[in-house]
Amino acid sequence: MEGGWRELKEFPGRGEVKLLREEPHCGAKTMLVRLPPGGRIEPHTHVGVVQHYVAEGEYHSDGRTFEQGSYRLLPKQADVASITTATGATILIIYDPVGA
Repeated sequence: MEGGWRELKEFPGRGEVKLLREEPHCGAKTMLVRLPPGGRIEPHTHVGVVQHYVAEGEYHSDGRTFEQGSYRLLPKQADVASITTATGATILIIYDPVGA
């Protein structure tokens, strides 16, 4: 999938997204999300399973710090707490609602 960075609109927050894969028939997506220093993703809920891999920087959520190289698995129907970063972060997000 071709395309550059654009404003984050997939969920509430402040940052940019680069869509790597999108399957409209089932809602599956793979994307890079880039949060600037001071960036934030607001609390939200996912229908399906979501995977995070921190490619650069670090973020904080649920009282934990997820540093570069960290992996996070969010189960289906997960209530996701705020995601914040003081220094910026780039997160690979894989969302596959089918079979979740």
